[in-house]
Amino acid sequence: MALTRPDFKVRDGLPTGVLGASSGFGIGGLSAMMGIGGGTLCVPYFNAFGFPVHRAVGTAAAIGLIIALPAAIGFIISGWGIAALPQASVGHVNLLGLVLIAPFTTLTAPLGVMLAHKLSPRALKRTFAFFLFATAARMFF
Repeated sequence: MALTRPDFKVRDGLPTGVLGASSGFGIGGLSAMMGIGGGTLCVPYFNAFGFPVHRAVGTAAAIGLIIALPAAIGFIISGWGIAALPQASVGHVNLLGLVLIAPFTTLTAPLGVMLAHKLSPRALKRTFAFFLFATAARMFF
């Protein structure tokens, strides 16, 4: 994303059929394993298939809940009955984290939208690419 032009695309339109379905499972699975929101990987995916970067970011944010709910259910089920988890946990989901993170996310989302709309497509692509790089570097270390 950092090195492509704002109008770069692999093709117009998202894949359909088996490729489209498998990409959804792949993005959701990778996101869950890495512990990041699915929207993080959806933005470059949507952008590569012809979504303008501003629309890709907005669409990814909107489907974040759709991706997060099955992942959360999976983490609850996989951690159910494990005694060595922090207090206030249901499986591998910590309810204290949910209560602390959700309100701040809700309050700061409009600020992110406002900032994104002030950036040019090229600047937004580079900013998002930097975010992806920082996330990858953090995971590497």
